[in-house]
Amino acid sequence: MDVLANYKPQDVFKYFENICSIPHGSGKTDGIVEYLLKFAADRGLESYRDNANNVIIRKNGSSGYENADILILQGHHDMVCEKVDGLEFDFEKDGIAPVVDGDWIRTNGTTLGGDNGIAVAMILAILDDNTLPHPPIEALITADEEIGMLGAFAFDCSQLTGHKLINLDSEFEGILMCSCAGGVNARSKLPVARENVTGKIVDIWIKGLSGGHSGVEIDKGRANSNVLLARLFHELVKKVNFRIVAMEGGSRETAIAAASNAKVVVDAAKADALCAAVKELGAKYGKEYAAAEPNMTVTAVVGDVQTVSALTAKSTELVHMALVAIPDSVQTMCMDIPGLVQTSTNFGLLKLTDEELTFTNTVRSSITPQKEWIVDKISAIVKLAGGKTEIDGNYPGWAYNPNSVVKDTILAAYEKLFGKQAKVDAVHAGIECGLFADSIPNLDCVSIGPDMGDVHTPREHLSISSTERTYELLKMVLALSK
Repeated sequence: MDVLANYKPQDVFKYFENICSIPHGSGKTDGIVEYLLKFAADRGLESYRDNANNVIIRKNGSSGYENADILILQGHHDMVCEKVDGLEFDFEKDGIAPVVDGDWIRTNGTTLGGDNGIAVAMILAILDDNTLPHPPIEALITADEEIGMLGAFAFDCSQLTGHKLINLDSEFEGILMCSCAGGVNARSKLPVARENVTGKIVDIWIKGLSGGHSGVEIDKGRANSNVLLARLFHELVKKVNFRIVAMEGGSRETAIAAASNAKVVVDAAKADALCAAVKELGAKYGKEYAAAEPNMTVTAVVGDVQTVSALTAKSTELVHMALVAIPDSVQTMCMDIPGLVQTSTNFGLLKLTDEELTFTNTVRSSITPQKEWIVDKISAIVKLAGGKTEIDGNYPGWAYNPNSVVKDTILAAYEKLFGKQAKVDAVHAGIECGLFADSIPNLDCVSIGPDMGDVHTPREHLSISSTERTYELLKMVLALSK
């Protein structure tokens, strides 16, 4: 492709473009893993692959650094696969095609994979450069981070010998992430009953929402399409009787749902009234979210008269009552760090099958008891409705270490390079540092990265100049780690 060939740092963008050309969506990472292992073999570097597709590549310290503390450089090789409606693109076969828009690298309608391909590219560029001064390096590139940090959960940390780690999965240049929230997925199932109902079919869509990463954009005031669909039904039933036939929404647990749809059946004489009510409610939601969701659309289209299997009146009521009660978005803000979300929950997935309604909420908090409290609240609502909730993907938070040598080294390097101080912060999103810090005694870790935005959406973009500065910072940190 060579779209990025003339941009600095050239080695980093060469590897990033190579990574883009290899399909590497979460759960489909064999191709990128084989690429990493070949990279190591071609350079005579020791490598290791586990059953979860995590990869370690080791490189000895450069001259004069042989006895320095080992430094772990860490990122993940999977990406979120999202595309705009109507685009013909197969994430399992087609490579990502980056385009340059001023200082930004974007794509024409898909996620870019800058999260976290740019980290892998920087790591490979460092491993490939024999002119750099650096301590012994253990490059850990994990799998399936985007679907619950599955690779990190499965990884045997005894494979690592280092106790200093730089995670490159941050999205804000000049900000050192030194603490993160813990999280958990609450997966609920609510039994439903059906019966044959005759009437006109109405398809309802809520789409065009901004979506985004629920750990990063949860405080941006964005609408969640699953929440809006539940709200729409709850308000719509006050105007027109209908039965729910189908419901589906969201793309993954950790993404703010950007599109949801449903199919309902209504008495033929009431179909137009139902559509008018949907239009009226959609206009209300549009005004409410005018600033955050300028592209929101809420539509209803009337179809033919059919006899279909629909939820009973009781199940229809149970579903919209339960869903409208489920908490979503920011629950509490941190009192110690202004502007930091302390506890949140994201209504990420929704699906109605023949026999049950399933939905998933991702709960995050830097305070474990608050995380547990929100899960208890969701479980109680679901239990009262006759369902049950199970949890998975429960991962710990990562506590701030005021005596971090890695933090101090990065701060010193940043000031030396750029003549200003970097900011030390915490992130509401869960990052793999929490799992590693929980498994490796006395692990000293910090997360950094270049500027990028709208990750997990087709609007994802990565800054070229910020990548260059971040790479220079990383090289300086390596030189100072003697």
